[in-house]
Amino acid sequence: MPLPKYEVPIYEVELISDKKKIEIRPFLVKEHKLLLIALVSENKKQISDSIYTILENCVKTKNINIDKMPCFDIEYLFLKIREKSLGELISVRVKCPETEKYFDVDLDLSKIVVVKSENNQSDIKISENLGIKMKYPTFKAIQIASLESDNIKKIFSIITNCIESVYDKENSYNVSDYSQKELEEFVEGLPQEAFEKINKFYESTPKIMYDGEVTSPYTKQSVKVRLDTFMDFFG
Repeated sequence: MPLPKYEVPIYEVELISDKKKIEIRPFLVKEHKLLLIALVSENKKQISDSIYTILENCVKTKNINIDKMPCFDIEYLFLKIREKSLGELISVRVKCPETEKYFDVDLDLSKIVVVKSENNQSDIKISENLGIKMKYPTFKAIQIASLESDNIKKIFSIITNCIESVYDKENSYNVSDYSQKELEEFVEGLPQEAFEKINKFYESTPKIMYDGEVTSPYTKQSVKVRLDTFMDFFG
């Protein structure tokens, strides 16, 4: 007689980008083990791969292409899965500004907010005859760029990933039909003003954030805590 199986609960989560509701389940022991091994390794690619595996396993709605989802949707989804798996509290290290000593605190994941910019323009006019349609960067694109040691290459890697298509008066050109080299040469041939607009689109991409205060055990004074990058939420 086989052992009984645990009935995994299903939860509904609303995506940030398009408000689509999808179903998720908590991660199980095998998936938590995979994540812990990756975090201990401190290897960015290994951490990224483990997050992908957990998402592929825990997103139950059919026909969801994780590779094409915006980075902030992936991050929000993962934190929601983590919340349903291990609870709403997450332990992070905070530095006391007066003593410069670190202390551990538990923060409430349910208090995460999504910061959106009203100036996030996806249609960028380069000239009277030329324009660019932008898209939000994917999680994979951000992780690939993070492996670059050169900051300039890192920025170019992310920005070129944000371009969806180029258009003129006659045609629209989907950048997926062109090589990375061709796309980089196109960006390098743009005026600096256009590049700054493209970069502004990326910098104003919606992001998840925790903004609050905790009490320092050393001074008994309030210390502001802001988590605004994905890895901040791993302590």
